[in-house]
Amino acid sequence: MASTEEEEKPYKRKALEKIDKTDSDLMNFTESKVLEKKFGQERLKDFKFCNLSHLYYYHYSCESVNDNNWGCAWRNLQSALRFQLSLNNQKKDISFYNLFMQYGSKKTLMEIYNKLCKKENKEEILNLLSSKEFAPFENSNGWAEPFISQLVLYENGFEGDLILVNDYPKRSYAPKEVFDKTINFNGFKEILKQHFSQENPAPIILDDSISSIGLIGIEIKEEKISLMIMDPHSTIVPEKGLYIITLDENGGFIQIEPEGKVLASSAIFFNKNKPWMVYIPKTK
Repeated sequence: MASTEEEEKPYKRKALEKIDKTDSDLMNFTESKVLEKKFGQERLKDFKFCNLSHLYYYHYSCESVNDNNWGCAWRNLQSALRFQLSLNNQKKDISFYNLFMQYGSKKTLMEIYNKLCKKENKEEILNLLSSKEFAPFENSNGWAEPFISQLVLYENGFEGDLILVNDYPKRSYAPKEVFDKTINFNGFKEILKQHFSQENPAPIILDDSISSIGLIGIEIKEEKISLMIMDPHSTIVPEKGLYIITLDENGGFIQIEPEGKVLASSAIFFNKNKPWMVYIPKTK
């Protein structure tokens, strides 16, 4: 359990404003047919999606937790972990409160990383982590970057790749050394093609160290790629957080569907050497 000093931090008090609603209130993509209703079958016919029957949409303020402006990465973590558990016929308490309390401390996260890491410079990275305020109980926002998602999913029996696209975001809490590799946008597109062509692909977590978003499907036509975004920054109308971003061959923004700036959409581009942290879960 967290110490009294930790509980006094503002983000911690918000996390403890717990809980009237349960997972049953969350929107399942297959049951709700939300994508078909919003975009139409014709627009979706060339998309490759993760297995939508196992995908639930976690977003700001669900479970009656006041996480506006700081909980987006936790919500993507919940969606990713629920997907894997559902796919493998498992059930666990993955409420915001439980995940935050169970995986918020540096000690716990470093113990998991010690089991996960197979790098030759493992001891060097562990020493670096011990000197960094990367853990949600320590960092100033209570955030859970993709590195935290990797650790939590690993501890629950699911592996994945942690990569950088273009470069390392300078505002990140996790050190650069924990990432597996750095690739450019073309390399990232190839990874996306492979990922969404496999059986039961999982949702991917994208994070630019300011906003965290979920990627649940892609469409590739000639040199352009369209990304189906599951944006956790939505509150009252969750469907507002579902939109399509189309990028050119360099990762530059072309258009958003439906038209108009919404939530984190203006930040989704990969040209201009914009750095991203990415967690790509593997499915069993």
